[in-house]
Amino acid sequence: MKKILSFFLLGLVSLALFGCASARTYRVQVNGYTEQYAAAPFSPGAKFFVKENQEADNPLLEKEVKAKLERLLRQHGYLLVPFEQAQYVLLFAYGMGAPEAVAVAVPDWSVGVGFGTGYSGPGAGYGFYGPGWGWGPYYTETQAIYNRWLRLTVVDGQAYGAAGKAATPVWVGEARSSGTSSDLREVLNALLVAAFEQFGRNTRKAVPIPIKSNDPRFGELETVQ
Repeated sequence: MKKILSFFLLGLVSLALFGCASARTYRVQVNGYTEQYAAAPFSPGAKFFVKENQEADNPLLEKEVKAKLERLLRQHGYLLVPFEQAQYVLLFAYGMGAPEAVAVAVPDWSVGVGFGTGYSGPGAGYGFYGPGWGWGPYYTETQAIYNRWLRLTVVDGQAYGAAGKAATPVWVGEARSSGTSSDLREVLNALLVAAFEQFGRNTRKAVPIPIKSNDPRFGELETVQ
């Protein structure tokens, strides 16, 4: 019975460790700006048009990001309308910097299993070896770190239609994240989710927002093509 219980506990711990490793966390910093710390004039129910960059390097990714922004706007209670009817136009830009080599400390995890004879007779034993438990040192390795960013700009619809790029923004949101993933297409989902947590707000400082890859909002955006 003790053997069965021991292996059952071993299985539970292994599943827990696997679950922690499989869910990636994106640590996003979000800054929201409005003029002179005033509240943004738009609120749920406002009419929006999302404008893509016709000169984007990857027009297919541009259309995909636009579709994700439209979904997020609808989910937050905003209305999508043709350009001529829009109260506000949402512009967007995104990118990723060149990789930077950074030395990081990585835990040297391991699992030990052994067999022997003790007071209770023959049996199996196991152990987890990791930092903080008296075993398993850290080791240093060099990893490439990428800086990923997203900028959302909301402008008055009528002013943008009349003045084009000269229209004054009513809200600007910036989301940034650094990490080992160079897949901008995937990381953009985390940046978008985090940015919309502060959509329309003046944050007055960078707000840290951790987004996990198993977050349902993250998964919903992955289905948008």
